[in-house]
Amino acid sequence: MSGAVLALLVLAVLAIVAVDSDATDGPPPGEVGAVGDPTAAARLAVARRTPGDPLALGRPDAPVVVSEWGDFQCPFCRLYATTTEPALLRQYVDSGQVRIEWHNFAYLGPESVLEARAARAAGRQGRFWDVHAALYRDQAPENRGEVTDASLVALAGRLGLDVPRFARDYADPRIARDVADDQQLGSRLGVGGVPSFVIGDRLIFGAQPLAAFQQAVDAALARSR
Repeated sequence: MSGAVLALLVLAVLAIVAVDSDATDGPPPGEVGAVGDPTAAARLAVARRTPGDPLALGRPDAPVVVSEWGDFQCPFCRLYATTTEPALLRQYVDSGQVRIEWHNFAYLGPESVLEARAARAAGRQGRFWDVHAALYRDQAPENRGEVTDASLVALAGRLGLDVPRFARDYADPRIARDVADDQQLGSRLGVGGVPSFVIGDRLIFGAQPLAAFQQAVDAALARSR
């Protein structure tokens, strides 16, 4: 075997080893961990929503909080809300281990902001999660003009809300500020798209399989003991 051929074989083996090493290095897909992440401490410092906050589900003193940043126009947020979230509620929230808290990241367009305001307005009547479910169940095509002030008032009526009160709250500038504040907070924590989830100091991006959330929640529960 010539020296040139031997050298090529050595280089090929080294390339294979390098690829294999990269494949197992770093956090799981879709997850940003604390190692080397300057926003991890900021995630741990985020205040929980207060007891009675309509944008939260579960015991206020649950050991672990799963904070979601979502957009009602996002199809992947819809996938999480209709498949994964119900399983998390049954397994962790109903048992008092986890509190789920919603945050707006209404960045896909103007209709995202309208829906975010509508859900928060419903929250003032204790009906946030009803509107949350309805918007995802009957998700309109993104930014096609189907979501309007009138369509959201009509939705409130179909759900049995106090419509005049809903309309006043929907127009309240404070609600618009709260929507914007949620998005700014998410950006500071590393949220750049939806759905994104903060669990302890971890950021999970995307509608990951249920097992990915179970792994993150179980790890956070273990750290809380």
